Amino acid sequence: MNQSIIFSDNEYYNDQLQQVEFQAQCQGHLIRCIISWEALKKLSEQSNALIKANQQLALMLFDSARFDIEDLAEALINQQAFNEHGEILITP
Repeated sequence: MNQSIIFSDNEYYNDQLQQVEFQAQCQGHLIRCIISWEALKKLSEQSNALIKANQQLALMLFDSARFDIEDLAEALINQQAFNEHGEILITP
């Protein structure tokens, strides 16, 4: 684990965009990280395409795959794979 990247426990579900948003801190900078609903289902091994996104389920799946999600986000931060808004986006 890279100690220069710290993830906070303030994740929340954006119902309108169907994604979980969380923050990382790297060298004093806050980085907005996002994982799409589809990527979250895939990481959580939820293959049922009929599962509908909702806050409770999304945050439960996020929590169950937190370490994998943080590893993916950390790798993308280290690669400086930021989108045009300076965010890290995890997609399937």
